[in-house]
Amino acid sequence: MRITCPKCKEVQSADEKTATCPSCRTVLRRCVDCAHYDVRVSLCKAVNRPIAPGESHYPTYASASTYCRSYAPANPPSA
Repeated sequence: MRITCPKCKEVQSADEKTATCPSCRTVLRRCVDCAHYDVRVSLCKAVNRPIAPGESHYPTYASASTYCRSYAPANPPSA
């Protein structure tokens, strides 16, 4: 999967074990960038679980999105 880093805007290839951008060390998977996240109600539709707005925008290494297997970029980078 290819993910655009939210901080440095570089496109990175990420697998299930990749958590951070190799350039700037920012967590790549953010709920707010995922197709399964409903911003209006702060809910992950993939796991049917509420996600705090702060965590959805600024995930930590312990956040649910960091290693999420259901993550799907809402706006995937063009090839």
